[in-house]
Amino acid sequence: METQGNQEPRPEMILQSILLLGQQIVSLDKKLTDIQQVILSQRVEKEWYTTNELAEALDKSHYTIQERWCNDGRIECEKDPNSGKWRIPGHEFRRLVGGGALKQKR
Repeated sequence: METQGNQEPRPEMILQSILLLGQQIVSLDKKLTDIQQVILSQRVEKEWYTTNELAEALDKSHYTIQERWCNDGRIECEKDPNSGKWRIPGHEFRRLVGGGALKQKR
């Protein structure tokens, strides 16, 4: 916004700048929504997830997922027959990441 010397900017110039900023924000919001849609459409849903993947998705520690949730039966999971490590079915992973509650302790 240009002014001559020490003159204050005119109200119409301020209003025009605010309107332009609003238009740019709307445009950026639409672009972000479009990007989000592309990312969501490319997401691959797996049949099984590791405890590390669930911990990362929920911002929890691996210890919490494995020791407190898997060992205590708080989530649906089973031991992988090949590795012996806990694994979480895809539907349970998506339920938990979507805000689903834990089961009661055994």
